[in-house]
Amino acid sequence: MIRLIVLLLLTGLVAYLFNRYRQLAVDKQKKAIRVLALLAFFGVLLGLLLTGKLNWVIAVVGGLLPLLPRMARFFLGTWPSIRPFFQRYQQNRQSSMHSRFVNLQIDMLSGALKGEVLEGEFAGQQLQVMSVEQLVQLLEYCQQHDAQSASLLMAYLDREHSGWRQEKAGSYEQARSESAGSGMDSETIMSQEQAREILGVPEDAGKKQIIKAHKRLMQKLHPDRGGSDYLARQINRARDTLLKK
Repeated sequence: MIRLIVLLLLTGLVAYLFNRYRQLAVDKQKKAIRVLALLAFFGVLLGLLLTGKLNWVIAVVGGLLPLLPRMARFFLGTWPSIRPFFQRYQQNRQSSMHSRFVNLQIDMLSGALKGEVLEGEFAGQQLQVMSVEQLVQLLEYCQQHDAQSASLLMAYLDREHSGWRQEKAGSYEQARSESAGSGMDSETIMSQEQAREILGVPEDAGKKQIIKAHKRLMQKLHPDRGGSDYLARQINRARDTLLKK
């Protein structure tokens, strides 16, 4: 019974920490991972000490020490050949779409969206910690001043707060009609740099890498899989822009 209670508590703690982790900005996520890894390491050591198994672990580590020089030479010898793979992995993890008011970030592994407000009343706030009411208020402002920001924000709302359109139908429809009447729905020309940020590829990316990044994003953000027409269109534009260079 005690083990079940402990397991439930640990499950709840992990779920809470994961939810908090998703709400952090990318730079803060890296710092949080380092802190959690350090805490987990000391937690394991404490658990081994309390269960009397630490001596066994120390004995195993002591037996492996003579092998460390050989393992180090092996790693240093193979690192030049595997380093490009790790670089591509890191470069292809994050996709970014910028606008005047919103910076939207897409995790290419999970398809999760997060972002930050760049200007206005909510400047500096993370989208993932704002309420639906605040997001809709920001959306109304964006639809009056920058259509691209509004499109990114609507894509975020559709992905992370399904049903918001019905809940906020009145204010949303009014803001949408105002922005449509102001003629702000045209898209600007996409630069090479913007295209690379969207696909998460380096400047020297080849055709194969560009197509692979495009496919990975579309698998996560296609309208049929919970994405949006706008995001899919930007991803396609980014691919076409880079393949034309």
